[in-house]
Order: sequence, then C-alpha cells, then structure tokens
Amino acid sequence: MALLHLALAAAVLWASAFSLPAQEPAARSVELRFVPAVGEGTVSLGIYDASGRLVRVLADEWTFNRFRVGLDGLSTTWDGLDQAGQPVPAGTYAARGFIVGDVDIRGEAFHFNDWIEAADSPRIEAVAARQLLPGGDILLAARLAGAQGALVRYSPESDVRWHMLVQRPRPQPAQSARLAVSDTLAFILLDGEMQAARLEDGAEVSLPMPVSGVKAIAARGQQLAVLDGEGLRFYALPDFSPRGSAGQLPPGLGSVALLDDGAVAAAEDGSVWLWQNGWRRLDVPAEVKVRAVSGGAGRTFWALQELAGGLLSVAQYSPEEGRLAEWSPGPQDGKLTAVAGAVERDYFVASLELPGVQRTVAIRRKEGGGGWEFVFDKKITASARFGWANNGLVPESEELPEELKVPLAENPLDPAAPASLVLRATADQTGTGLSTTDGLPLLRVSDEGRFGRVMLMPGTTPDTARFFQGDGACVEEYTLSRLGEIMSFDAGSIELTETGEATPPPIEEPESE
Repeated sequence: MALLHLALAAAVLWASAFSLPAQEPAARSVELRFVPAVGEGTVSLGIYDASGRLVRVLADEWTFNRFRVGLDGLSTTWDGLDQAGQPVPAGTYAARGFIVGDVDIRGEAFHFNDWIEAADSPRIEAVAARQLLPGGDILLAARLAGAQGALVRYSPESDVRWHMLVQRPRPQPAQSARLAVSDTLAFILLDGEMQAARLEDGAEVSLPMPVSGVKAIAARGQQLAVLDGEGLRFYALPDFSPRGSAGQLPPGLGSVALLDDGAVAAAEDGSVWLWQNGWRRLDVPAEVKVRAVSGGAGRTFWALQELAGGLLSVAQYSPEEGRLAEWSPGPQDGKLTAVAGAVERDYFVASLELPGVQRTVAIRRKEGGGGWEFVFDKKITASARFGWANNGLVPESEELPEELKVPLAENPLDPAAPASLVLRATADQTGTGLSTTDGLPLLRVSDEGRFGRVMLMPGTTPDTARFFQGDGACVEEYTLSRLGEIMSFDAGSIELTETGEATPPPIEEPESE
C-alpha cells in the first residue's frame, strides 16, 4: 500500500436552530486522499492522536472499491469522531494504515477433540450419553460450544458422518443424562425429565405418561420401559398404549434394559434382576457388582460391572448361561462410566474418563468370534486454557504467545515506511484475526464470535505464522502465509479545529470515465 498523499477537504457544517439542537457541537468532516502503491489488497486505515493512540478505525479490511475514486487516488471521510462516536478534541491527528496483499489462510488441524473431523462437524464439548442404533450408528446426547444442548447421530462407517436431530440453548449442562432408542424414537432423560424425538427428523414427540421424576428408561423395537417412583411400567409403541407393570420392585433399582421377552434391572447393591411375569435375581460371580445394564442381542444384556478392588469392565450376560464375554480397559485407558449395547449383534459403546479427558469407544466382536475390535475411539481433552509449552501446543498452559514480528513489503512511495510490524492475534464477538498492537484490524481469520482464546506462533519462514483459536470444544490451527505482502502507508497529518480542518484541501473532481 502506498503512502497516501493526504489532501484534506474540510466542509464545515454548522447546526442551525431548525436542524440540530443548539448545544450539540458542529459536525466536522475531513476528506482523506491517498494513492495506493499496489494495485490490489485490502486497506486498514486508522486515525491516531498526537500521542500515537488509535482513536478511530476508518477502514477495516476494505477492498479498494469501497473508497471513492478520484484523479488523486482513493479517498474517504473522517467525521471527527472517535471509536465511541464522541467528538475528538481539537489538535493534530495522523492518518495511517496498511494494505494487506495476497495473504493465504489455510486450515491445518483440529486439536484435542476427535469428534471434530471437519469444519462442519458439530462442536461437541462433552458427550452426556450415548446409545447404539440398529445398523451401527451412534446417538449422542451432547453439549455443544455456545451453551447448546443437542441430540446428534454419528455414522462412523459412512461418508456422511453427522445428522443433527435436536439443537437448542441449554445454559447449564445436565447433571445426569440417559438415552434409549426404539425403532423410530429417541428418548432422553435429563436430570429426571424425560423427552422424546423422532429419529427420522428430530421432531418432538408428546409423551402421554408422567415425564418428571423418572429414574431410568429403556427401549427396544416397539417397546418402552419407564422406571420411576411408582414402579416399572411398559408401553407399546408408537401409540404408547400401556402394557402392564413389573409389580413389586426389588429395592434400589436404578438401571433397566429390555430383552426380547422381558427386562433386566440393576440395583444399588450391585445385584441384577430379571423380570418375566415376576422378578428373579440372577446369578453373577460373587466378586462382581453390576452398576448398569443395557440390552443386547436376543436374550443377552451388557453390564457395567465392578470387580474386586474397584476395577470396572464391560461384560455380556445371558440369564440362562451367565457371563458370556468380557472386555476390560487397560490401566492407562481410563475409568469406565457408562455402557450401551446393540440389540442385533455383539457390539457396544462405552464411556471412559481420564483426568481432563472424556473418551468414547465403540467395540464389537471380530468376525468368527476372535476377540474384540475398535470401531472408533474418540477423545475430548479439556482445552479451554490451551497454550504453548515444551515447544508444542498443550491443552492447558499459562504461556499464550499473541504477538509476532514480521517483515513488511517495501513501499516505493514512502522510503521512510517501517520495514517490520508486530502482529497481534485478536478475538472478539465479531470473530478472530490479526491486528496491529494498537488495535487496527488487518486480517480476519474467522467471522464467528465463539472463540475466546487465540495464539500466534512463528511459521517455518519469516513471512509465515501459525494461528490457533479455541472455543472450548477444540483448538483450530491455521497456517498464514505471505505475511510479507503487508505494506505500510502514511496518509499525513490533520490539524483539526473545533469546527473542522484548519486548512482544507481543494475540492477534487471525480475521475472521469
């Protein structure tokens, strides 16, 4: 960008008694003209007071066609107001800025969240509950960045990964969440309140039974089971017609699953109970306490079981044959917190917790019964306080570099123009990008205002940089190239009085066509 040669055209506008209140100051208008030293790019132009403080941003990444075109180059107008819309005091002001050339912004990676695979992936901060669907898709009750709750369907083995069913504001995350799915409906239990939505399109479904104070839910095919303080009741879907109740409940039931021809439930003491025209306690190994159950294929069910010493594992059970199979995480894999099984094959999804990490794994039996295989393994690492440490990006650090010195392109119209510039990473409600250290915006990276933390690091060459932005769900990384195509220009000084420009420039005729 070029140095602008600044000819100031001042038109003094006095308020008349018939147009403006007498106590308001007269409007001041200063015309700024400049000749770009290059033929393309975006222009950022600011007004600075005598101390060098930026008082007004006149152009924020404007293209050339946003300026007026005249014989002496480009021009725009300053109204004598500061950034807050207040008149500035009389004095000497400077107009200067930068032309940003063909800087390249390229997305590189999403860090600390395996669910976010592409720019259009839901911004999942945490998974509250998960449930396997027929065919192998996974239904997630999730919290998204921006205080949103969502019900989303994930297809791990499809080119189209995501289908959003429900998304709505939720200021506070649920303390507890459970999911159940029938052939056509999804049921979600959030802090004892039950809701339902169609799997096809996410449309809310009205429930004809009490929806508050619910302890557990289970669904399978065209059946629904609801456990609350009144008992365990069964319904036929899709019309929710009552199909009886489970009679006198064993004490302390907190988890329930439907089988092809009955139900199983886990109690607080670790016991497991089968319902088939009455309750019967199932035999499990003496050292096992079952903490939760989920339906499996046929008459099998999956159990989150606690072993001696507090170790947790996932086991598959049959009411008649006992424990059929078991999967145990390794010492470094995390603590099991939930399990949900598929009803048509030996396949389950489980949640594990590590310090600062939430992990969701989907595991199925290998063809031919030869052990287990991972379908996917997704981790979310808390990264709201990401930063730099030990020469790398880390999910939490007090070291957050935000400034970087880069060389500037030579301005042939201004030999005194600076040869370098310190860039600063910025984030506000309008988006993220780069600015000067005094706040003049230069380059936008994102137009979304959800990013609360940004970081700027050197790239592989002096005119490149690595830009990081985080919204609590993940950290995005970008490479910024050709930063050396930024050019400084000086548009001159302005002597501003209480009424306008002290020495207005001559009026310029517009460029003839």
